[in-house]
Amino acid sequence: MREHIEFIQAQRLPWADARSVDFAGGQIKFLSSDPDDGSFSAVLRLPAGWSRPERAFAFDEEIYVLDGDLDIDGVTYVDNCYGFRAAGSAGNALRALTDVALLYFRSGTVADNLCTREASAKRTIEKIDLGAETWDGEFEKLGLGALAAGARMKILREDPFSGETTYISASIAYRIGARAERHPIVQEFFMLAGELAGELGVMHAGAYCFRPPMVKHGPYGSSTGAVILFRGLGGKQETLWEDAPPFTFYPGHAPVLPERLKALGTPFPRPPRY
Repeated sequence: MREHIEFIQAQRLPWADARSVDFAGGQIKFLSSDPDDGSFSAVLRLPAGWSRPERAFAFDEEIYVLDGDLDIDGVTYVDNCYGFRAAGSAGNALRALTDVALLYFRSGTVADNLCTREASAKRTIEKIDLGAETWDGEFEKLGLGALAAGARMKILREDPFSGETTYISASIAYRIGARAERHPIVQEFFMLAGELAGELGVMHAGAYCFRPPMVKHGPYGSSTGAVILFRGLGGKQETLWEDAPPFTFYPGHAPVLPERLKALGTPFPRPPRY
């Protein structure tokens, strides 16, 4: 089981050698991990020229390129490109065309019936370039219709078997939430850009959260706008709304962190803008 992390700035986490997860020659920052099933979420850094040959895996790989150019099975993924490689899929060759930084999510072992060629084809998501796509704003699908007036959304993945969803939400500056949320599934997120204030403090780009089911969170607001990648684990996302204390742009700093991370969880300075 993974620890409840809400929230940590990835900039504060140490880099480690990535050979332990089959990325020899690269470096890794573990955001969270499950020692029981081997799943983990991480930031990976790969040097130009790094490569991995074709290979089938018994786990899913989910990738979001933060910086650089990454070749996946002959297709170039540039900054802000997303892909999902389902367990059992053919190919999976990787090559760093430049120095690359990416978000990398690995599942635990996937059930045999989902590793067939047919199931893998249904579950795999080829390259999605966020800069070339229409942001459809399908908030109602996830019970988030209350956010639609001040934000846009792009759903990246809806698993045809489990209903698990990965999406990106972009809120406008000075959007202020009014109510708190709960979800009956695990939710994790990584802030790609901007600043976000919530009841536990102010998060900046690089903030990461792993939240167990039904944990109350929010309301949130942003003075700059914020772009966030969300992953739902354990089924289809639903949202339950409830009343909460009034929102403030100046909350106290009180992240929920395991003991091993508390020393790294001090307030993070606002990046300079000038």
